Amino acid sequence: MENEVFETLTHYLVEKRLVKMVGQDEEYQAAKLHECEVKNKFESSLAPEQREMFNSYIAAVSETTANIERLHYQQGMKDLFALFKALY
Repeated sequence: MENEVFETLTHYLVEKRLVKMVGQDEEYQAAKLHECEVKNKFESSLAPEQREMFNSYIAAVSETTANIERLHYQQGMKDLFALFKALY
């Protein structure tokens, strides 16, 4: 039950709040633009088969990163909850 609560809360906060915050962060936007430029330049130098393998790799890395970010966020929420309980 507790995991379901954290999953639901994490999903809501990430989907609604963090996406908005990231969209407004100029430093993130500049880094993302640079990332896209470098990726496009690199991809244009690859043969079609290499590009497909590279895109598969990027998709796998993105999935791993999304999962670790979710776990970090949930652990932070659990730690905050534990702190509030300890202070109460």
